[in-house]
Amino acid sequence: MATSARSWFYSTPEPRPYYIEERVNHTLWRNRLQGISMTCTQATVPIQMHGRWRDMPISFEWQPGAFFILRSGEEARELIGVMRQILMTRPHFAYTDASGRFVVEWQLQEAETRWGHLRNDNSLRGLLRLREVD
Repeated sequence: MATSARSWFYSTPEPRPYYIEERVNHTLWRNRLQGISMTCTQATVPIQMHGRWRDMPISFEWQPGAFFILRSGEEARELIGVMRQILMTRPHFAYTDASGRFVVEWQLQEAETRWGHLRNDNSLRGLLRLREVD
């Protein structure tokens, strides 16, 4: 099965965990992330998946066509770079959350509003704006 972000991020997938897992995992594997396997823990918006990559916990959360949030145990530039290629756009924000997870966000609809919320959250560390809003 040849899948891309078009089948699960740029369009709303069927709210069936197995189908979401199949599409996302195949997209990841096709883009050089063979050592990863994500499990869908919430099939409705916001869709959530959890897994491990190189023995590091990672999670995805997204609303199709609106935002995608990658959380990982540490900054993983290779993973971020591959997700950038898969989503076909650069991320907007990066920070460390209150739980110590490294977070990268792609915001396609409400980036400026989200930036305001993040700036006012005192629990975040190392908040970076990675690109200006289009």
